[in-house]
Amino acid sequence: MSDKLILIDLSTSYQFRHWRPMGILRVEHEVWRAFATRFGTRAVPAIYDEARGGFYRIPQAIFEEVIFRNGCQPEAPARASTAPRRWRSWARIGRFLWRARRRMRAVGQGGRYDEAETRLRRESAVAEELLRLSGEEYALMRHGLVALERVAPGIAPRIRALDALNHRAHYGLVHTVHDQICAERNRIAPEEVGEYVSAGGFWGDARYRAAYEMRAAHGWRLSYYIHDLIPILWGHVAEPTTRKTFPPALHWMLWGVDRVWTNSEVTRRDLLAHAARCGYPELQPEKVHVVTLGADAFRETASATDLAGLFAHRDLEPGGYVLMVGTQEPRKNHDFAYRLWRELAARRAGDIMPLVWVGQPGWSIGPLLEMVRADPGLPHGAIRILDDVDDAELQALYALCRYTIYPSHYEGWGLPVVESLLHGKPCLTSDAPALIEAAEGCAEAIGLFDGERWLARAEALMDDEAAYRAACAQAERFTPHRWADFRAALTAGFEAAGGDTSTRDPAWTHQSRQPIPYREDAA
Repeated sequence: MSDKLILIDLSTSYQFRHWRPMGILRVEHEVWRAFATRFGTRAVPAIYDEARGGFYRIPQAIFEEVIFRNGCQPEAPARASTAPRRWRSWARIGRFLWRARRRMRAVGQGGRYDEAETRLRRESAVAEELLRLSGEEYALMRHGLVALERVAPGIAPRIRALDALNHRAHYGLVHTVHDQICAERNRIAPEEVGEYVSAGGFWGDARYRAAYEMRAAHGWRLSYYIHDLIPILWGHVAEPTTRKTFPPALHWMLWGVDRVWTNSEVTRRDLLAHAARCGYPELQPEKVHVVTLGADAFRETASATDLAGLFAHRDLEPGGYVLMVGTQEPRKNHDFAYRLWRELAARRAGDIMPLVWVGQPGWSIGPLLEMVRADPGLPHGAIRILDDVDDAELQALYALCRYTIYPSHYEGWGLPVVESLLHGKPCLTSDAPALIEAAEGCAEAIGLFDGERWLARAEALMDDEAAYRAACAQAERFTPHRWADFRAALTAGFEAAGGDTSTRDPAWTHQSRQPIPYREDAA
């Protein structure tokens, strides 16, 4: 058994530690728990710092606070309000561009700092200037930059870097514990590492390229957990920045990976087909393993008094509403849900259960939310939008809803469907393959072109008690897959196979074939 370190990359959890640990963040947390339990101190929690070009161990003294408790972060700084007139906003944007450029040049003069320190100071200066713009003004400036990108494609990486910096500045993540973590004493020596494990958003910075280089130079074995290929297969409904950053990251991952896990058989097939179609080194299908995500939901809810207060606050009746959970973005298909409920309301003369949307607003959702709020054809309160729900309230909303819907265009897995079934609640889903797989036949999948069937089933589950009881019985047959099962499956055989765990056919080694540089037109 090797005594080299197993580096667990927690960069995504660190970068987005102010968010609730859902989705990818929850997966990273569970991956860490799995390897820490199985391998003890050999498993090292680390983050990647692109400016310093290395991986850094998160000190034990602050690890729990940084990763698991959403701590070690200042309050979000005050940001400027939007100027009352559009021309004043454009004047602020022009001033930002001029001041940011001038301050960046000033930091670099005289050679007072090394390259890493210069970059950090420049980022800090630009972050201060970004806070002089409102969020709306930043969006206005970004719209102009994206338009400019059409004639000057070379600025795309700068736009992505500015987006990342704006995000960190907005949430107060520029001056944090970063310097404490990324001190030289915490830098991980590449020769001490034997395994690298990534389960997060590896496309968010250059960590995928750094890991590839460590594989070539120091023999690291690279293991990736792949959630989906949506930015490639469904790019038209994927967030624009991810649509640009994901393909090159996947390119380098496929050129230098030794072990792959996927969250579903659908994602596994997507990955194998993409690799074969685009001419990447062949992945041996039997060594690309499906490790299904866990979902630990509990039927117990808060006390009757607490529940009464909660539902009074939300103006909801237990058992008298329908639930849809997920980030509000085009791919989740809230537009379909809105039109479904609008038509139901028209057919039922406004006598309809409220549809409750739970989730953070995502990209390009603003116009739809405005339309929902202003639509005179939608009865007041027919659609409720909740973007401030905590874990305990979400459990209660699942437990006491009538049923759930999830008309997503495409998923790599489908956690809201699983959570609904774990609470014994019927779920109407689209016929996206991963949703059918996740539900194990216990949810009702309906094609998105079959609008009349959606209308009929949505109405039947409101009014027809026999149909509702049958749907509940179907949901109760669901077999839960717990996070403990996920952790056990992830580490099973991790070392037992020794050097034979590579996904590669022996004929496709990095010595026998060098990677082809990524080209955007070949993605």
